[in-house]
Amino acid sequence: MRPLPTRVHSVLAVGDQMREIRLRGPGLAQLRCQPGAHVVVHVPTAAGPARRVYSIWQRSPQHALISLRVAIHGADAPGCAWALTVEPGDAVTIEPPRSKITIDPAAAFHLFAGDETAAIPLLAMHAAIHRSDSDEPPRVIGVFEAATAEAEVPGGSGVPPLPWVHRGAASAVASPVLLKAVRELDFPPGPGTAYLAGESRTCQLLQRYLIEVRGWPRRSVKVQPHWAPGRPGFGAGPDKSDNRW
Repeated sequence: MRPLPTRVHSVLAVGDQMREIRLRGPGLAQLRCQPGAHVVVHVPTAAGPARRVYSIWQRSPQHALISLRVAIHGADAPGCAWALTVEPGDAVTIEPPRSKITIDPAAAFHLFAGDETAAIPLLAMHAAIHRSDSDEPPRVIGVFEAATAEAEVPGGSGVPPLPWVHRGAASAVASPVLLKAVRELDFPPGPGTAYLAGESRTCQLLQRYLIEVRGWPRRSVKVQPHWAPGRPGFGAGPDKSDNRW
């Protein structure tokens, strides 16, 4: 995919553990993407550009802008270091948006579940559902998990919030906390469409519960693993291009 040159329009703090970075570039006005899409950002490091994946929080084609929200989980990680030091006017190259999961317009109802690493794309999809032109109010259930209340990700303005549960010091891998919270949701009758994202093994547990216990069709359970122990997020890694962009 041909990279797109952009410049940082603004940087906002979203609490203590997140930065919202708005990018502007002439190629962004023509972008076509669905809610929940992500982009690969070429972030600068001492060893050269590194590829990091961030979900699109909001986009404004008329202003050729997209907004990314970057979780801060340590100043040493390349993406976090970039988010903490980037300034308006900085040049940033991104790759065109991609979508692994997106909204099913035929869903009887929508179920969202994931950890804090999954909250940006899922909450962007949740906001899009509530802002759609549908004649009937959307039927949405869901729950998110974070280590603490301070790590929760704010949702869209004017959008009814979904609940959060907290795992404390427990591991986010194969999380029984999120599985229990999903089991306790008030499900409408029949299957809907589920959007599961976050840690890989937790996604597998939730997927298995919906398919094997609740009897949902596999095609109705959309899964987007974001990370696994010892592995960076999908699409992350060193930039192996010839750097001529």
